[in-house]
Amino acid sequence: MLIKTRYLFILATTFLFAGCASITESGYYWGNYSETYYEYIKAPSEQSVTNHLNELNRIVDTSKQKGLKVPPGIYAEIGYITAKRGDSDDSIAYYRQEAELYPESKGFIERLISDQK
Repeated sequence: MLIKTRYLFILATTFLFAGCASITESGYYWGNYSETYYEYIKAPSEQSVTNHLNELNRIVDTSKQKGLKVPPGIYAEIGYITAKRGDSDDSIAYYRQEAELYPESKGFIERLISDQK
């Protein structure tokens, strides 16, 4: 569990910094990722997790509406939160979406999936 938390922290921190760029600079829509992630880390609660998960889903929806690629790590983070909530099947589906969209993440994603089983 500690290993998964460490991986998520590294993944999320990486994307937190990338999330500071605007759409025109990065080519991705990040919405309020930085704000909701900060609250999720600063004051972990069911409400902050739900707010962050809702923002992640908004990022996916808005990216699709704008014809943009979903930012790297978003599907993996949705999968991680879903797994923590006990929904293994859905989390694996999100992990696989991440690996499909970003093939370079496949090794990391496969490790998350195998750790979950």
